[in-house]
Amino acid sequence: MSTREDILEKIRKCMALASSGSEHEAAAALRQAQKLMELHQVSQAEMLAVGVRESKAKSGAAARPANWESELAAYVAAAFGCKLIFMPAWDDAWWVFIGLSPADEIAAYSFDVLLRQALKARREFIEVALKRTKKRTNKTRRADLFSEGWVRTACAQVGAVLVQEGAAEAIQAHMQLKHPSLGTLATTDRNAGRNWSDKDHDAYAQGRSAGRGAQLHRGVGANKPHLLEG
Repeated sequence: MSTREDILEKIRKCMALASSGSEHEAAAALRQAQKLMELHQVSQAEMLAVGVRESKAKSGAAARPANWESELAAYVAAAFGCKLIFMPAWDDAWWVFIGLSPADEIAAYSFDVLLRQALKARREFIEVALKRTKKRTNKTRRADLFSEGWVRTACAQVGAVLVQEGAAEAIQAHMQLKHPSLGTLATTDRNAGRNWSDKDHDAYAQGRSAGRGAQLHRGVGANKPHLLEG
């Protein structure tokens, strides 16, 4: 734990004592908390954000993720009470899940597991259902429709966890401190403004059906929940 985190943890413990115990102990704990905050220039926002962590999961795209991947990340973040940001790098990009620990870690883990399943189902769909589709753009578009259907069925099975009390306020304080100005993510939608053909509708329907097989098992760490069943 870093020195700054040590200080914040001491202040947090003092604040906890200030709301319990005898009147004398509570007053002494509050004075100690205020003294530490003044000495180390700790703001109310920084104290409120104690416990908020960030965990990353690799994106399938380097710059502009497809709509279906963005939708998957957003579903998972919401299920665990996390904020979500997209972080492009030189040759990779990451989804960052921000929440009260351990929600951030579990959300990133869950997204990674589901994304790998979604990509596997997409590859199988392309190899089998689209093997006679010659035009590359049509193949990619229909694969996107399949993936959208897969995500919507799979995520409909994700049960929202019980979010810790005060999580929203803590995350908001963290965002103000660490990410005060964020741009708007531009995603890739290859089917925007198009009228769907029968083959397009069929691709989406096959994705909806395949999404029922999504599974999210316990993985690394005992706190990983079993959220989905095929």
